[in-house]
Amino acid sequence: MSGMESDPALFRLTYTKLETFYGCRKRYWFSYVSQEDWPPQKESPASLIGNGVHRAMQKLCETGDPRDGEHELELYLRMPSHAIAGPGTEHHTLAFEIYANGVKAHESIASEDRFAEIDTWVPSKTRGITVRAKVDRADRLGPDRWQLIDWKTGKFDLDDKVDRQLDMAHLVLRTGRQLPHAATVRAIGWNLRSGQQRVRELTRDDAVRTVDYLMRVVQTIAATIEWVATPGPACTFCDWRDRCVEAAQVAETGIDWLDEDWERAQDPF
Repeated sequence: MSGMESDPALFRLTYTKLETFYGCRKRYWFSYVSQEDWPPQKESPASLIGNGVHRAMQKLCETGDPRDGEHELELYLRMPSHAIAGPGTEHHTLAFEIYANGVKAHESIASEDRFAEIDTWVPSKTRGITVRAKVDRADRLGPDRWQLIDWKTGKFDLDDKVDRQLDMAHLVLRTGRQLPHAATVRAIGWNLRSGQQRVRELTRDDAVRTVDYLMRVVQTIAATIEWVATPGPACTFCDWRDRCVEAAQVAETGIDWLDEDWERAQDPF
């Protein structure tokens, strides 16, 4: 399933929306409440590597032939708009090294069937929410036994964030493949750069508890009236920083307030 329409009466929640709210409520306000036009999206070498490798891994999953993924990655990175990670750059070399690790990961998985890029809405009318996430790869390992994978390509991953991604992806797998109640799922956040795997063993009861948790998060969001900023290093990567007073202050003065004379005099700690 891909691109399934969601019920407009339900609150739409995605992993990105969730992390935005937790990371900076003002950024959430800009993104989902203000109705301001979104700033132009800026590509970085890291985002191009991640997108390119994910596209390559999708092709590999679909056909099982590494050449299909390699060709997709090569085409993607030599697009004129992707020149910062194009042929001849260190980022291009790194992308193919990561994909080579992906091929080894693919070859290590024995399954009865596999599916790439499962993407759908998971509605719960009784809770007033609908959740959208994506499963990079799903494998049926046996009767009532499944595995889902979220491919990672960064230098490091934060465990709590990976866990939330896996829990939301679990909802999509159970919905998209219509898993029976008894089915269990091994959910893996698999970093193709480091080789590290974050593994969660999940049941249908876990999925229900995840939806209940997300419902309570949405209730918190709906009750929010003060969209306070959380200024800090993350402002550097925020698309809205040019419109945010707090981000401008971080850029001008930094966040080393503990080193200021007036603050030392207060001896807060």
